[in-house]
Parts: sequence; C-alpha cells; structure tokens
Amino acid sequence: MCLGFTGSGVAWANPAHDDWVENPYAPHVTKGTTARLGTVVGAVHGERQSVTAIGLAAAVGQRFGRFTVESEYIYLGFQEQGSSSLRLGDGHRLGVIGRFDFIRIGPRYVGANSLLSVYVEGGAAVAWNRWSRPSWDEASRLVQADTKRVEGQVGFGIEIEHRLQEPIGFPRRIGWFLGLRLGLAPHEAGPASICRGVSCRPAPMMPEESYTDRSMLFQSSLAVTW
Repeated sequence: MCLGFTGSGVAWANPAHDDWVENPYAPHVTKGTTARLGTVVGAVHGERQSVTAIGLAAAVGQRFGRFTVESEYIYLGFQEQGSSSLRLGDGHRLGVIGRFDFIRIGPRYVGANSLLSVYVEGGAAVAWNRWSRPSWDEASRLVQADTKRVEGQVGFGIEIEHRLQEPIGFPRRIGWFLGLRLGLAPHEAGPASICRGVSCRPAPMMPEESYTDRSMLFQSSLAVTW
C-alpha cells in the first residue's frame, strides 16, 4: 500500500533557467537585446554659430559579452550659448555605434550582482541640422542654411549595472550610462542670412577657421538588457 501511494506521484524538477544566478558574486554574462533612453547636453561648433545642444537619446541593439552594437537616434534642441535660452533650431542624429568594455570591475568589489564597466565606442551617423528664423517680434539674427552630413563618432564613459539574480521576463539587467561623445564632420562653408520674420538678406561670408564641424555631447542613459 505504501508503494501504491508513493509510486503514484512522480517528482518533477523545476525547469532550468540559463540566466538565473545562484551565487550573487558569480562572474557576469552579458548577452541579449539591449535598449536605453536618456538625456543629452553639450555643444555644436564649427558652423557659422556655435550653439548649446540639449536633447534626448534612444538606442536599441545587441550585446555579445563585452561588445555591444546599437542603432541610435538623438534629438537636439539648439539655443544660444551663455545665459540666453533663445531657441535657434534643432538637430537629428541617426547612426550605428559599437561599444567595448575594456575594463570591468565585478561584484566582489562593487557589490552583489553589480558590475562597473569602463567603455570606449565608435561609429558613424547622419546628422541633420535645421535652423529657424526669428519671429517678427524678435531681434534680427543670423540664420544658417540647413545641413545634412555624415559624421564620425568616438566616445568613452562608464556603465554601472545590476543583474536580477532570478529574473522573470523583462528585464534581466538594468544599468546607468554616463559618457562623452565627440562627433566630427568635414566642414562645409554654407550660406547664411540675416533674418527677422519673413524678411532676410544674405550674410557676409566668414573666413574659414576650421576644417571640421564638431559636436561634444554628454549622455546620461538608463539601459536594460533582456
């Protein structure tokens, strides 16, 4: 009878989860789809007028251990440098970035299930800059011609991330990025106008002071991996 009761049930083990970690101090395995969203602030130099740039960045990609490939979109609002908040135009960046974690500090030094990485990155993007005219009640000012060009991008920064020891669905990892990105594009001497409202007149040409247009952007992003 005992055999009848004990033999009628079969014990089943819980299904295995490759991403579960029994030891919170085990080495990190970073793979899977990644996405991030954050803010951008910096400056754009080299065109007829240097400006402050403030905006948002969004990216999605794939992680292969220490190496990550992302497609990224950045929106920038341009305003006068200094204390002025006068809006001058906006910019868009659409590109591909490769990132490599060349230094990693694991959980035994930064805490259970945590990882600190120092990374370098590089890639290319198409950059659109659009410049707006002043309204009728604003002072006349320089308005640059709209531009579209390909720029090379390089950068570096740090990422602090935490893995979920027993993840359920989305996400498996969550992290915070802080980095500096430099963009370089060949300088093109485009036309410009002095405008107020709908009234514009050509602006005098300026001497060439640089062979490249440059942008320097600080990024702060929240990233997830699943």
